[in-house]
Amino acid sequence: MRKVLLIGVLFFHSISYAKVTFDLGARMEIDYSHYDDDFTQFIREDHDVRRFRFGLFTKFNEKFSAYFQTDFANYVRTHKGSTQAAWFRYRANKSNEFYLGKMEMPFSLESVSNSKYHFFMERSIASALTERYGTGFNYIHYGNDWNMRIGVFGDDHYDLGSSSTYGRTVTGRIGKKIKVFNGRMYLGFSGQYREPDESIKVRTLPESHTFNARLLNTGELFFIDTIEKYGVEALWKNNLWTLQAEYIQNNINREFGENLNYTGGYLIVSHIFNGKRRFGFRKGEWSSTKVDNWRTWEISARYSFLDLKADDLNAGFEENISLGINYYMSSKNRIMFNYIHAKAEPNSFGINESLNIYQVRFQFEF
Repeated sequence: MRKVLLIGVLFFHSISYAKVTFDLGARMEIDYSHYDDDFTQFIREDHDVRRFRFGLFTKFNEKFSAYFQTDFANYVRTHKGSTQAAWFRYRANKSNEFYLGKMEMPFSLESVSNSKYHFFMERSIASALTERYGTGFNYIHYGNDWNMRIGVFGDDHYDLGSSSTYGRTVTGRIGKKIKVFNGRMYLGFSGQYREPDESIKVRTLPESHTFNARLLNTGELFFIDTIEKYGVEALWKNNLWTLQAEYIQNNINREFGENLNYTGGYLIVSHIFNGKRRFGFRKGEWSSTKVDNWRTWEISARYSFLDLKADDLNAGFEENISLGINYYMSSKNRIMFNYIHAKAEPNSFGINESLNIYQVRFQFEF
């Protein structure tokens, strides 16, 4: 606690004579879905305001800045999770940054990249093996063609929207740019060690937010000692084509019963017309797409899987095939069309099941 107070005193002392600037932004995403399935009776929510976020970036000087973002969409479901980010940043130089607060934990390319730049409306089902947000401390180093992030996160005692029983975790991610096949490739590795305070659960929606039911759901898992996570990511792109893939493995060590090993992954192939996808190889993140207003569009395909099978606790296996078309009115506004064929063999109840989803999103940024 004394260290936190000391950091606060130094921070406010350094900005007391600073020229403060503000940047306010907002984003809204409206979804509509139609589906048919052969077993599960989903709670029908044909339309949904997926995100309605307001963010405030405050720059105190060249060294210190802060960011706060809140989400008013679907507040009844998310409760405390409406606070998406709340952090202070100290930028020592162009290569080294320090973050304190609530932020995305440095694990998985799909997780750390902003959703407004994604190829599809929702992250893959493999993302069920990651926790996106944590409250703690994060260090980032940017090299000329590589980057490294490492963070320490714990329970949320400040009502920022992270879990109050998350436990203790060390999370890291490292990546490097390579030139290959007339394009550029990014290779990365993520790792996490976690000691949870209480029970955990692994579950996922079938890559559509308008559904409340899940094909795969472990339910509450008790007597968890430690969790070890590993992720491998690869991305190749040139001016028009993109290939992106990840594989994630969770090793859940239990005090009683057999240990659990869950895996997931995805592969995306995408082509853009009259525009250019921009990926920050130095930072290992997607950034805004360069577009020709009203003329840029892209088509993408994705295969994803999530394996929650185990000898003494079988929560099922699911694989999805998705097709997507994105039409850009501008670099900040687009219309997204997704078709998803989800197949569970079996689902969490031991029943083979297939599901077809047709959905559209209107994405606006102000």
